[in-house]
Amino acid sequence: MSLAHAVRDRLLDGMRAGIFSGGRLPPEADLARRLGVSRATVRAALQTLAEDGIVSRRRRHGTVVNEHMLHGSLPLNRLLSFRELVEQSGYVASVDPLVRRLEVPPAAIATALRLAPGEQCLVIRRLLRADAAPAITVSDMLPLRWLLMAPDEVPDADTTFSLIAESTGATVDHSVVEIVPGVATAAEPAHLELPAGTPYAELRELLFSPLQEPVAFSAIAVDCRRVRLTLVRREV
Repeated sequence: MSLAHAVRDRLLDGMRAGIFSGGRLPPEADLARRLGVSRATVRAALQTLAEDGIVSRRRRHGTVVNEHMLHGSLPLNRLLSFRELVEQSGYVASVDPLVRRLEVPPAAIATALRLAPGEQCLVIRRLLRADAAPAITVSDMLPLRWLLMAPDEVPDADTTFSLIAESTGATVDHSVVEIVPGVATAAEPAHLELPAGTPYAELRELLFSPLQEPVAFSAIAVDCRRVRLTLVRREV
């Protein structure tokens, strides 16, 4: 974790605890002294918070906390693991491994991953819990050509990013996410224990390398009662 990311987390914790009077943060220089870091590090941390809509920054007005974004809403414009999203919703996150197998993915996913006909992927599925309650299921599909080891030697990982980092030579630069609303049935989504008729969100995420190569595909089912997903739009 970078120093700016660590400072961001400390600022988030402080904002959620209400330690900043009137929902307004002190000037960068004061925050830098308080946190024992450089002003540039504070500025970088505040910039990511502003990009996520958690704070608003305006010259001569300072940095103001956007309370409606601070609690329970999670922006999709940052490359975060779903474990981090659970934790940022205020829960203790834990991960249960569910499935590990080789399979040929559906045609649409195979095309997105640029697979040859019949080419297999390593499929790893896990359940993320929020305070022990089922919250998110993640099914990662990783083409075998990216692996640096045999499929049965791939280590367990809590996140898609750590799975890719620990078992391939690839780096994730960005991802494209399709958000599809769903309604739970008696069978789907598996493992989330949603009553039939409960709305949920399905995310279909394609992860790319810096060279625009598709590295992995993730299918994610989210219990929106526990983890809310938001998209921040800003004028540019």
